[in-house]
Amino acid sequence: MKLTRGETAFVTTNYIVLTILTLIIIIPFWYVLTVSITPYHIFSEKDGLILFPTSISFEYYEYLLSKGSLIYGAYGITLRNTLGGVLLALLLTATAAYALADKKLPGRRIIILFFVFTMLFKGGMIPTYLTIKNLGLLNSDYVLILVMAYSAFNMIIMKSFFEGIPESLKESASIDGASEFRILWQIVLPLSMPVIASVGLLYLVTYWNDFFNALLYVTDWHKAPVQLVLRTIIASSSLPPELLEAAGSKPPPTIGIQMAAIIIVALPMVIIYPFIQKYFEQGMLIGSVKG
Repeated sequence: MKLTRGETAFVTTNYIVLTILTLIIIIPFWYVLTVSITPYHIFSEKDGLILFPTSISFEYYEYLLSKGSLIYGAYGITLRNTLGGVLLALLLTATAAYALADKKLPGRRIIILFFVFTMLFKGGMIPTYLTIKNLGLLNSDYVLILVMAYSAFNMIIMKSFFEGIPESLKESASIDGASEFRILWQIVLPLSMPVIASVGLLYLVTYWNDFFNALLYVTDWHKAPVQLVLRTIIASSSLPPELLEAAGSKPPPTIGIQMAAIIIVALPMVIIYPFIQKYFEQGMLIGSVKG
C-alpha cells in the first residue's frame, strides 16, 4: 500500500526520533564498555574521549574478578537476594491479587484502599529503619529480601489481570472440589504467565539494582551486595579496603575499574531482558487496561 505524503513524513519523523533516542541510550553504554577494555595509557592519550578501542586489555576485569575478590562474594549475595526475593515477592503478590480479584470478598474495596494508601504515603525512612532494627534484621542475611518483598503497584497490575479470567473456570473447578489454592496454582497462574513475567521482571530489576537499602541496613562488607560495592567504587572514586586486601596487588587506575564494574553489574539484566520482553509488554498492556 502506497503511503500518502503525510504518512510518509510521519513515518520518517518516527524513524529519526527513534534513531536519536537509540543513540542516546547506546552511546553511553558503548563508551563504558570501550573504556573498560582500553589500556589506561591509550585512554589518557585521548583525554578520556574514546569510542573505538585501538587496543584491548582485560586487566580491569581480571583485577575485579581475581581470586578471593570481594566481587565474587557480593555477586553471590546479590544472586541469592534477587532469586529469593523475586520468588517471595511473586508468592505474596499473587496470593493477595487473587484474593482481591474476587468481587465477593467482604470488605474488598476497603482493603484495596489500604493498599493504595501505601502507594501514596510511606512510613518514612527513619521509622522503617527503627522497625528493621527492633526486629533484629540489621546485617542479617535476609533483610534485603524481606524489605522489598511486596509492592502494592505490582499487586494491582496482577489483580487487574486476574479479574479478566472467566469466573466460569474457577466455578467449575470449585464444583469439582478444588480448593482455592489449587485453583490459583493449576488454573489461574498458568493462564497468567504474561503478567507474572511482567511483574517478575519489575521485581527482578528492583532487587538487582537496589543499593540504597543495603546502604541503610548492611554495614558488614561480607554481606554487602555487588551494587553497594559498585556504588562505593563510583561515588568515592576508590576501592573498598576489603577489595584491595583480597586482590593483594596494586590496583589499576580507578576509572577503568569503575567502568568494568558497571559492565559486570549490568550484564545479567542486558542478557535476560530480550528473552522475556514479549511477555513483559503483553502483561503490562493487559494488566493496565483491565479494571
